[in-house]
Parts: sequence; C-alpha cells; structure tokens
Amino acid sequence: MTDNLFERIDKQSESPYPVWALSAFNLATVPASFRNAPGLPHPIVSIAFSAIFAGAGYVVNTGDSDNGSGIATAWGLSWAFLHAKKAILSRKPLPLALLGAVTVNTYIYGKKTLKVNGYL
Repeated sequence: MTDNLFERIDKQSESPYPVWALSAFNLATVPASFRNAPGLPHPIVSIAFSAIFAGAGYVVNTGDSDNGSGIATAWGLSWAFLHAKKAILSRKPLPLALLGAVTVNTYIYGKKTLKVNGYL
C-alpha cells in the first residue's frame, strides 16, 4: 500500500495542478497580507510568488515536466527560506497552511528534479 501511495505522489509531478493550486492559495492570502496578518509575506511578494508558481505549472502543462519541476522546486525552496520562520513563529493557521502547501509542492516536484539530475 505504501508503495502505491508513493507512486501516486510521484505521478503528481507530471501534472500542473498541484503547483497551480499552490499559486491560487498563495494569491488567496493577498487580502490577509494587506491587513498585515502575522506570518504572511508582503502582498507584492505573495502576488509575485503566485505568478511564478503559475508559470511553473504552465511549463509542466506544456509537456516539459522536467524544467517545470525544477522551477517549482527552486521557487518553493526560495519561499520556504524567506518565509518559513515567520510562518512558524506566528502560530496562525493560514501561514502554517501555506507553509504546508509549499512544503508538499516542493516535495512533489523536488523529488522529480532530483531524479532527473541523477541524485535519486
């Protein structure tokens, strides 16, 4: 059963939907960012990351899942390095959920990127 679960997770890296969902979720946090909700990035930063994640999904959707996965991984790690500490220290559900979504997407696409580059 666990092998089946990991295989299903691996297949998600061929789909743009996980990173598009992250893009939409990131964009949905913009109104809360404008109200200076603790733990969330600045609204402009949220909009920029949302656009980048949408672009990564577009690349995956065009059939280039190797490069799309690389883009999603790189920017997911960038988001985490810039905002994870603030999200964790806020102890608020919205920033923690966003951090969780970024982590899941980075895992999905990062595993594919590491396989493509021969590290796994």
